[in-house]
Amino acid sequence: MRVLELPAGKSGVHRPRTRDDRRTATGVQYNIFDSERYVLTLDNRAMRDAASSAPYDFLEILVNEKQYGGGGIFNDQATAAVDTGFAEYVFVHEFGHHFAGLGDEYYTSDVAYTTGGAEHPEPWEPNLTADGAHPKWMDLVTAGTPLPTPWDKETFEAHQRDYQAERRKLRDANVPESQMDALFRREKEYETAFLAKQQYAGRVGAFEGAGYEAKGLYRPEVDCIMFTRDDAGFCRVCARAIQRVIDMHTR
Repeated sequence: MRVLELPAGKSGVHRPRTRDDRRTATGVQYNIFDSERYVLTLDNRAMRDAASSAPYDFLEILVNEKQYGGGGIFNDQATAAVDTGFAEYVFVHEFGHHFAGLGDEYYTSDVAYTTGGAEHPEPWEPNLTADGAHPKWMDLVTAGTPLPTPWDKETFEAHQRDYQAERRKLRDANVPESQMDALFRREKEYETAFLAKQQYAGRVGAFEGAGYEAKGLYRPEVDCIMFTRDDAGFCRVCARAIQRVIDMHTR
């Protein structure tokens, strides 16, 4: 691993919504695809010029910002704001996208994509499927686990509606980031306890609700770092996908 420290005239990166204008060596900024938390650079030339100072296979751009955010694109880049209370989570989650092509398993947050469609083609990501009865990770399904796998989805979604409304309210008010971190910590406590109580917690199955879709897409386990900010780590399907990429680069 190599670290490149890039000089800038002022700390931080460009944040269009709050009119905090910054120019950085990589052109990284918030509000990509009009999402307040999505951080990337669209200036590929500037990013590659900066990265060319050292050999690399994968890129992680660390952002000197307190606002929660990050992003990750398979075989392109990953970013993480390092001064937030959840910087370590964001780093690992986004690197999962960049390194192993993992898909987002959450589906209740605001996203820039059209959701709720009637048709769901089979996703290319290794941890998402449109076939809950015969998931692509069938060989890892825990014996005796029903497919699709039941969980208390309705209760989770009802809680999420209230939580997401509070999150939007705080973000629109541009409150100090410490208040956002406090909200995230409360939500983490709730989700950890709620998901741990599910009947098939800790098993590999096919749990509906994934890839920004409430219906028609499934994730491998009830909890995973690609689904929540809990300390669940990568589920077994995600872990295998990561191991396969490591093997591809090292064997």
